[in-house]
Amino acid sequence: MKILVAGVGNLLKHDDGLGIHVIEKLKKMKLPDNVEIMDLGTSGMDILHQSENFNRIVFVDAIKVGKSPGTVYRIKPRDVEVGDNGIRDMIYMSMHEIDLEKVIALGRKLDQMPDDIVIIGCEPKETNLMKIGLTKEVEAAIPNIIQLVLEALDSSL
Repeated sequence: MKILVAGVGNLLKHDDGLGIHVIEKLKKMKLPDNVEIMDLGTSGMDILHQSENFNRIVFVDAIKVGKSPGTVYRIKPRDVEVGDNGIRDMIYMSMHEIDLEKVIALGRKLDQMPDDIVIIGCEPKETNLMKIGLTKEVEAAIPNIIQLVLEALDSSL
């Protein structure tokens, strides 16, 4: 089974860079040979392109749900309907306005995404400020996030 662990987000927008920070830590770890680690940034088209040919994908991203900053989530993507207008809108979407669930839905529609996907995320504190680095609340959540990623590598989701 070929597994992709993909960090998503904008490194320049404080906590929105969470996925990239986690990926950098995972790159320093010994992971199974069937696991590939990638920083997929903020381009929905890059996410689509790089997601092909994997049996399982674990996305790591900042997720605004409304809980306290630093709250960690392990979720399955919702079934989001993407019609022709949605596809057009995604093609012209700003690189800073990615909607991961819509990208996943489009990827599935185009047969470029596996069914076996999990999103591991963390409630951000600050994503509007142009600053590299994480807030202390989000930084403190990284060990828990990495543990959930490692569990996702072993589980049948």
